[in-house]
Amino acid sequence: MSDVAKVLKAEIARISKREAKSATQGIGKSTTWLRKTVADLKRRVLLLEKENKRLVGTVKRYQEESPEKPDEATKKARITSKSIRSLRGRLGLSQTGFAKLVGVTTHAVFLWENKEGVLSLRDNTRQALLSVRALGAREAKQKFAEARMESKTVKSPSSKMKRGKMRLRQGGR
Repeated sequence: MSDVAKVLKAEIARISKREAKSATQGIGKSTTWLRKTVADLKRRVLLLEKENKRLVGTVKRYQEESPEKPDEATKKARITSKSIRSLRGRLGLSQTGFAKLVGVTTHAVFLWENKEGVLSLRDNTRQALLSVRALGAREAKQKFAEARMESKTVKSPSSKMKRGKMRLRQGGR
């Protein structure tokens, strides 16, 4: 009788081990997957931290190289729509030419000329206007011509795309 008890006990142990193994098998697979995922995320975080450190250093160097604090003369300069119109007239430029010279859009020049009172401008735009104010008509036209030549040498990607579409419509390459 003791042999039957030993065999029964061994069978119960074998079945319980098999059940326990099948119950924990899914946990083992998910644990392995989680470990791999965590290791991958750690690598990615490390790379992102290195990239962030590099970018922060670049930004700090850029800020150190070019402090953009306008001087007192730039801050106190009083620019009105009337002064813009008279400056443009003195230089003999159209709104488009004046806009290219200052580095703004034609619409911005139009708005400046039609606004009442003192204009509130960004510091870099104010500095550009003050530098144009110091130019003579010949110098301004010469700079405008140089700017036009530079803009003509650079081809826009949209014109290339249009040509490509035209070729496709014509059926050729």
